[in-house]
Amino acid sequence: MRLVVLGGHDRLKSKVEEMAKRYRLSVKFINQETQQNIDSALACADWVIIFTSLSGHNMVKLAKKYAKDRCIFCNSHGVCSLEKKVKELVNGVK
Repeated sequence: MRLVVLGGHDRLKSKVEEMAKRYRLSVKFINQETQQNIDSALACADWVIIFTSLSGHNMVKLAKKYAKDRCIFCNSHGVCSLEKKVKELVNGVK
């Protein structure tokens, strides 16, 4: 499963990579500083998890444009919230 995590602090990237290994996912972490190739990453993703409080309006618009109904909005921005959403996806619950 290909997952894009949109928004978040730089220190979250290492936690996202650990989680990807644990759940055997292909994860791309994109925040304000790492927006290169965001269009292709969003278009190829199975799911996009968006940290609403840490994503700019333009990033959210792009996610809605490319991923449409594959967007999952997360109001809190911690590792626990992300892992909860990932577990739901892996277990087939949206």
